[in-house]
Amino acid sequence: MACGLTPRVGSGEMPGMSISSQTLAEELAKRFRPQAAQGLRMDIRLAIGGSDDVFLALDDGHLDVGLATISEPDVSFLFSDMDTAWRILSGRENAIDAFMQGRFRADGYLMMAFKLMEIFGSLSLPPTPND
Repeated sequence: MACGLTPRVGSGEMPGMSISSQTLAEELAKRFRPQAAQGLRMDIRLAIGGSDDVFLALDDGHLDVGLATISEPDVSFLFSDMDTAWRILSGRENAIDAFMQGRFRADGYLMMAFKLMEIFGSLSLPPTPND
């Protein structure tokens, strides 16, 4: 599915227990910020306990998002459940806290999680440290 879909959940709403992987994919497509993905080429798998995986293909400011399998993603992010995935990706939960509690992890480059949150306009990104 390509960017520009009409989401079933508004960006300010909490999905509750009924959100599906399809709904999450649609919401991510809506929230995508192309300028934050300029120069980035990466395949990402969002593995969500109890739900279908969501796959993101980023290519220099473009996004393809859907439920079709990417054979070898560059990184996989694993969420304990859909509510945790929604709250982290929308910025309503701190990813570091969820990581420390074992509800969120990565099988590859964990720091990419912060880029992922930036790409989708997360509200809970930690401040960038000043050098």
